[in-house]
Amino acid sequence: MSEDYKKLLERAYSKLPEKTEASERFEIPIADILVQGNRTLIKNFDSIAGKLRREPKHIAKYLSKELAAPGIVDGARLVLNAKLSEKSINERIKDYVNIYVICKQCKRPDTKLVEEDRLPVMICEACGARSSVGKV
Repeated sequence: MSEDYKKLLERAYSKLPEKTEASERFEIPIADILVQGNRTLIKNFDSIAGKLRREPKHIAKYLSKELAAPGIVDGARLVLNAKLSEKSINERIKDYVNIYVICKQCKRPDTKLVEEDRLPVMICEACGARSSVGKV
């Protein structure tokens, strides 16, 4: 390589912006739980549903089924009729996100659930992919 080319290349590299660490704009929400006797309350359930852009009833039904604990949405919180650990609840929320929120093609959270012929379909608003998801 010629000396002029090396100088130009060094100059171009010096003008480039500093490398920044890639940070994901979407983070799986963490449940704020409270155990009262044999009941477990997810105090920030409404906030979780909002961040995931899903109906609270849909998430509640999934969690009730997966945790084998009947539950009901009470205002901004979810009441589960079982004594559950924070770890198990947060793992189930992570599973829910992987199944019903994250696009299977582009791995982005910009999806919505719609029903087509009585079957739930996840449509990605970022890449346009459509994938069927199981009923809760």
